[in-house]
Amino acid sequence: MARRQPSKLTSHYKLPPSPQLTRYLLRLSKPSLEKLVFDWLKTPVCAPDLSPTNDDLLDAAYDEEPQDTTLEEVEEAYTNLASRKEIIERVFEREWRSGLTMHQIAQVDMQYLLDHPSSLKWTASELVLEEGKKPAGDKLPKFQPVVFCKSIQEIMDPMVQCHPYYITHPTLPLTILRLSLHNPYPLPTLPPPANQIFYLAVPISSPHLFFTPQRSKLADICRKSLPIALSSQHRRYDIVSTALTAKTLEALLARKGCERGDLGAGGGWSVFAVEGEGAFEGDPLETSRPRKRQSLDANMDEYNNGEGKKRKRIAEERFGKSATVGDGSGLERVEVKLREVWPRGNEIPGVLGVVDGNAGKSKKGRPKKDVAPNTNDEDSPLVDEHAPWKGKSWMPNVDVVLEGTHVFAGVRTLVEEGVFDGEKIPTWMTGEEGKSVGMVKGGTILKSAVAAGILEATTDTRRDRRKTT
Repeated sequence: MARRQPSKLTSHYKLPPSPQLTRYLLRLSKPSLEKLVFDWLKTPVCAPDLSPTNDDLLDAAYDEEPQDTTLEEVEEAYTNLASRKEIIERVFEREWRSGLTMHQIAQVDMQYLLDHPSSLKWTASELVLEEGKKPAGDKLPKFQPVVFCKSIQEIMDPMVQCHPYYITHPTLPLTILRLSLHNPYPLPTLPPPANQIFYLAVPISSPHLFFTPQRSKLADICRKSLPIALSSQHRRYDIVSTALTAKTLEALLARKGCERGDLGAGGGWSVFAVEGEGAFEGDPLETSRPRKRQSLDANMDEYNNGEGKKRKRIAEERFGKSATVGDGSGLERVEVKLREVWPRGNEIPGVLGVVDGNAGKSKKGRPKKDVAPNTNDEDSPLVDEHAPWKGKSWMPNVDVVLEGTHVFAGVRTLVEEGVFDGEKIPTWMTGEEGKSVGMVKGGTILKSAVAAGILEATTDTRRDRRKTT
């Protein structure tokens, strides 16, 4: 009788050894690989096979003195191995020669994420009430990872086979979930590709969720199932974008964690968010009493003139405690679309006209300006096709992209060096807006830009740009 194939993707389901599985393990460093192997030896779902292999049975020396028959002996044998390649060879030749379980595959991915915090791109979204799209406030759902994983599996079944795995982050106040997504039939025999793995980070006491972009239809189904899994019978939730993306969870937590939401202190307001050592003392409304600036006094010797001190002070006021190199909360890319209305035709300064020779001889004095004609007429068109700046309104399409390891720290440095005017730069360049993508009008990022699909349109534009190149 043929062996019955499993119909569910459980944690005990095994993937047979393959070159793809070997490359999967080779991503980890030797200390991380040893740590995982030692955990597998003690975990029931990853229990090793300590029975002798076929080569051992054919070896006469093994009959006289069997080796590595206890967990302590196996652990000592792995400790004596010198390289990652030797560890992986022993894994697939002896203790786990039948393959690795889905639980072990998930642990490998999660360990790689902890070792390389900037290996993924994260997007922040806000959890709101479905009725009226109002902020959840104190009506946040109680997040229980076990219940959530079971709910999302039931919601996506039978369209998607999902294997969930979650951990509590060792240093950050959040829970990370890894959802391995597969077609319902047949069950996989190889590790899942990157576009079929959906990561979700749930910070503690925050109305926000952090997840990776949807790069496949299965991931898109999983994304749409999140609010359903978090909803209850008497309260429904929805997820709206916050136009904030980053490559580290630290950067998102600094802006969307700890119940701050859009009220998260950024830019110059960050001085009031510091707790403990370095916290702001006194009443923020007291402007008559001078306040001490520790970071200003520490590096004051670098500035020998008054202009340098002034720029340093302005940067301290605009950025506060934020936007410093090495703070771990940097954004790598900020992209905005400027939709500012430029002055009307009659408000644009005139152009000096060329005065002919006769006029210059008959009249003395400076040449007169040839002032642009007044186009503030009710009958004049809103936009002139040949000269759009002469119409009643002109709104050019200007896109600004800032890129770097820490965008706002770079802007702060440029303010201190005098490249940017610290008193005139808009708030979206100091980090006060708490967004990395949006539409700017009137100097601030519009909230309606998120609803208009600016974030999605920007992603599509980048994808089309890659295809053309």
